[in-house]
Amino acid sequence: KDKLIAYFSMEYGLHQSIPIYAGGLGMLSGDHLKGSSDLGLPIIGVGLFYRYGYFQQKINIQGFQEEEHVDGNVYHMPVKELSETDGDAVHIDLKLLDAAIKVKVWLVNVGRVRLLLLDTNLEENPPEYRRITEYLYDARRDVRLLQELLLGFGGIKALDALQLKPDVYHLNEGHSAFLLVQRLRDLISGGYSFEQAHAYIKSTTVFTTHTPVEAGNENFPVEMVEKYLKDKVADLNIPLERVLRLGMLHDSKTFWLPAFAIRCALYVNGVSKIHAAVSRSLWQSIYPQRLTCEIPITNVTNGVHHSWLSDQMRSLLERYVGPDHHMLGREDKQLENIKKIPDAEVWEAHLMRKREMVEYVRTAMESSYAERGYSHVKIKKIREILNTESLTVGFARRFTAYKRPTLILRDPERLRAILTNPDRPVQLIFSGKAHPADSEGKNMIKELIDFAREYELEDRVVFIENYNRSVALRLVQGVDVWLNTPRKPYEASGTSGMKAGMNGVLNFSIMDGWWPECYNAENGWEINSGELHDNTETRDIIESNQIYDLLEDAIATKYYNRDEHNIPREWVAMMKESILTVYRDFNINRMLVDYCKECYLPAVAGRASLLADNQKRLRGIIENAQKIQAVWSKVYIKDVFTDVDKKEILFTDDQITVQCYVFLDDADPALLAVELFYLRQEDDDCENVGLHFVEKYKDKVGKYEGSVSLRSSGLQSFGIRIVPAERDVRELYPELIKWRE
Repeated sequence: KDKLIAYFSMEYGLHQSIPIYAGGLGMLSGDHLKGSSDLGLPIIGVGLFYRYGYFQQKINIQGFQEEEHVDGNVYHMPVKELSETDGDAVHIDLKLLDAAIKVKVWLVNVGRVRLLLLDTNLEENPPEYRRITEYLYDARRDVRLLQELLLGFGGIKALDALQLKPDVYHLNEGHSAFLLVQRLRDLISGGYSFEQAHAYIKSTTVFTTHTPVEAGNENFPVEMVEKYLKDKVADLNIPLERVLRLGMLHDSKTFWLPAFAIRCALYVNGVSKIHAAVSRSLWQSIYPQRLTCEIPITNVTNGVHHSWLSDQMRSLLERYVGPDHHMLGREDKQLENIKKIPDAEVWEAHLMRKREMVEYVRTAMESSYAERGYSHVKIKKIREILNTESLTVGFARRFTAYKRPTLILRDPERLRAILTNPDRPVQLIFSGKAHPADSEGKNMIKELIDFAREYELEDRVVFIENYNRSVALRLVQGVDVWLNTPRKPYEASGTSGMKAGMNGVLNFSIMDGWWPECYNAENGWEINSGELHDNTETRDIIESNQIYDLLEDAIATKYYNRDEHNIPREWVAMMKESILTVYRDFNINRMLVDYCKECYLPAVAGRASLLADNQKRLRGIIENAQKIQAVWSKVYIKDVFTDVDKKEILFTDDQITVQCYVFLDDADPALLAVELFYLRQEDDDCENVGLHFVEKYKDKVGKYEGSVSLRSSGLQSFGIRIVPAERDVRELYPELIKWRE
């Protein structure tokens, strides 16, 4: 309780009344703070306050997306000026280049957790700096860089103004990575060496990556970044290049914020198991001497907050599981009571929310059609769209190529036949924004609208404009099936499916992101038929056909198979399985407990250990690293002998013995370790087996020996390498690995 975690994010999706979010990243950040409040975690959030937020989407009469920005009225938002004890508003001063920028700090109380939002839209600032906090994800690269400099440097200064000294810093994506430079400045100014400051920062930093495609990660030309960092580093007596190198990836021309964060964070995670594996491959060049399986990027799979539950579903959980249902752990057997809720009550709760959703959609469409200038006759027909009795499939997320929102349209004739089946009709609800610069995404929206018009299906194929948290809330609670069709492996997590699943909406998804960790064949459906094909065209054809097949047969049949009480018993059984498995394993509390166990608590303990006894351990790590670096160019593996060749056939559990001779020069053998690296190539699983130091000879050669047991059949390999003996040194200097040539 006496510790503090600072959580930095570019966006927060807390409520539609405070539109400082664009999509899933912001929703996760908002849920992170809400869950922290529920659990009493000592977290403070830091972000930016945007005057216009993200754009408002309008669909014109031709079906094209148009964007407009609405000036937010701060007096209608749940924010207030952060004040000093004397009542004066808190302002911080931030210097960028030669400009002194005044920054206002807004406060949002997220339950028991505070969120600080930085704002430069002040009369005291010149126009070029007032615009920093106008638009979320400003498309102008110079302004985007200023936003991220403000978030990083300004965020630390805001915490300083409140006299807060966090024990741990959590960077949600790379946008806030410049805070690491400010931390370097503060520590070096306080007497730390660069090496000590870097080690301390690394041990107290958590970095969560969300982007599985390199090009989608934040980066800038080095000269743009150098211009702003030059003055920040000049008085530290360290070369600017030393800081910039931490953010370089393939060359010295580009500064990558995620690379900078990874090199300065001991705790790095993706947001699902698949995404963590993708991230290990994506960022492998940061660890050039390591194989992919040992890149230190783990996974903390996302979760969602219980506030995404519908009122009807919450009422059922309170009655049958208990009023504390949202605080139960995944091991708590009380959650099994979900299976005991009467089918009729589950079905009626869902139908009530479905009717409310349809009414919401109709009202939203009426307003939209009126704005577009449609006739009264056409607007009146809106009251006839969507049948509450029909199987309803929802698809709502950002419209971009890799998410394939139009995959279901690939065979329009077949789709029309499915939608208009007189015995088992299906209807589709879409919503989502395309990035203003993404013409392909915009065309996908138009393609959906044109399909509905051309095939006269506007009563059962609906696109809701201006996707936001309010729209998302209705859809994840009210549709029957949640469709997700990303191109694998580009879905980092996919939290909208979690929100749907905990409401009894059945997921129908590509096996990517979080879904493979949840799917059990009884809580939804998998789309997997194209996984063996690398050709994207072939894959699209195969997977679209699987969607049609499942919709026609398994899904529609199960939905319309009713008993004498008009209840689809098999469907409701799947709903209850979905509610149980998703609510138990993918709620925000489980995610936060994982962060506490795997990141926050180890970081707090590591910090205390580094600082104990006048920083004895911290100084020792640096001293040992410097001793190793002094002899590193001279040490090498001279000879390796094994008994592999003495065995004609190898079996599982066979012992392989190894003798290794290493030229140590004048190095203390206690500083170095020799490892046998054992790799099972079939499952890309690896193991490091330390070899035992035997003796050091007069010619400065050390003898090491050991053995490894073969754990399975199949193709396997091993190699020998030298690494620092101390784990802390290995973590701080991952480049210190020397393999046998």
